[in-house]
Amino acid sequence: MKIKLEDLRREAYVDAICAKMENDNVVGVFSDKFDALLISYGFIVYPIIGLDSYIFDYYKLENVCDPINSTIAYLKTKKCPLIYSSKFFVLDDYCKKFNEYLEKNTDKKIVYEKDLKNFLENLEDRNFDEKIYFESLGKIEKINQILKDLQESDISGTLLYKLEFYIRFIKNLDDRISFLLEIKSKYKKKNIKRKIIKATCPFAISDIIDKKVYENYKISKSKKPDFTFKNCIYEADKILTYEEI
Repeated sequence: MKIKLEDLRREAYVDAICAKMENDNVVGVFSDKFDALLISYGFIVYPIIGLDSYIFDYYKLENVCDPINSTIAYLKTKKCPLIYSSKFFVLDDYCKKFNEYLEKNTDKKIVYEKDLKNFLENLEDRNFDEKIYFESLGKIEKINQILKDLQESDISGTLLYKLEFYIRFIKNLDDRISFLLEIKSKYKKKNIKRKIIKATCPFAISDIIDKKVYENYKISKSKKPDFTFKNCIYEADKILTYEEI
């Protein structure tokens, strides 16, 4: 089954720009832990990591990894609607170097996960909706369960990872669930045992990993990776590049 999941990100560009113009309620995240909380305040949440190497023709930093380079290039050139439309950014502590470069290159507000709850509570134009919060938690739990079920099916490792990442560009959680259920119906449960392949920022390079792994696998983001990028703060034996995409 051939699915162009990358198109979900491209389709989100229009949604993000419209949301910015109408309600200015887009949040760019380098984290996946607080989506329900952000949604409960009326925000639309999109990942902001850069995924392309062609942008290096317009802007490129030295001595940083490809994911940072791509993200900052999109930020500086204003060629990514998701980054451009974001009201503020939410970051975790996974990569201090990413955080450092984002802080140095943007005028947008940056909020760290540990400060997010307090930041949201102090917004004058937003209110917490408890009902939406718990509904969103339940829907995210259902999404994770469907992905877990797919992990035990005959779906490929690269498609499994792409689903985990690219469905985050479907802004409506109910639509994500419907999308995943349709995908799930195409695969059979086989109780497959998968080898865990660890990678730093594997968002754009699952197809490359797929060419290098010859068994059933699941890609997991990790600080102790099997695969990483040149100039990454985490070391690995196998170095990948966006140029291979």
